[in-house]
Amino acid sequence: MQQVTPKKALGQHFLIDDGIAQQIVDSLQAPYPNVLEIGPGMGVLTRFLLQRPGIDFRVVEIDRESVAYLQQHFPELHDRILATDFLKLHLEEIYTQPVS
Repeated sequence: MQQVTPKKALGQHFLIDDGIAQQIVDSLQAPYPNVLEIGPGMGVLTRFLLQRPGIDFRVVEIDRESVAYLQQHFPELHDRILATDFLKLHLEEIYTQPVS
């Protein structure tokens, strides 16, 4: 599996610029112990977030194709992929502290 095809029905638009992804991650100045990425797609931002030490990092992805891609390309996410609809997720069941 090389790429994930964006699905119009899910309103998907994938971040593809590594420079922008790095800038987003670099902008996290405060100590954020919990980070939840919603809709990581093919993991452009994910790759940079995984390099941040000391955070409880998880992703929420509803698209099965993207979940399979993430599992294949980011094995370190093994138990941190929430394959569900973010709108149906109860964050208080996952995190005891605020999420960024």
